[in-house]
Amino acid sequence: MKKIFLSILFIITLILPASAKGEDGTRREKMMREVMEFKMKYLAQEMQLSELQKKKFYELYEEMCESKKDCYQEAVVMDRKLKEEKNPSEEEYQQVRNAFNTANANWAATQKEYDEKFSEFLTQKQIYKMQEAESSFRGKFEEMKHKRKKDHHKGNQVKIGEK
Repeated sequence: MKKIFLSILFIITLILPASAKGEDGTRREKMMREVMEFKMKYLAQEMQLSELQKKKFYELYEEMCESKKDCYQEAVVMDRKLKEEKNPSEEEYQQVRNAFNTANANWAATQKEYDEKFSEFLTQKQIYKMQEAESSFRGKFEEMKHKRKKDHHKGNQVKIGEK
């Protein structure tokens, strides 16, 4: 089963960036949605959820991910602006650090809040397995993105050498 998961994940990592190039955000949003759905199914499988638990889990997990994303939105915007500045001040650096510290605290509070919500219909073991599976998924996804990038870079080197 893990081989199937890894194969599908690898295919997604190949398709996602290619389909997003040169097109509007709608296509990218669709692909991100597909990755999220795949991730939630993978998590549910790893957590060994019942059908009733799956329905509740999918709704709450999606809500949690949006809340966590919102935690960092302001800090990320500030960070991008800082990087565009030619000569940022110490105060601007401090503001970005403060924004990330606040975001980290908000993220932790959000995680705690949703752990409590999940515990209404999941066991502590299932919540633990969810966090393990999230970490595993993230690691495999990053590994495949890195491999794809590395393979792409090698392909460019060969083309340059051939000319």
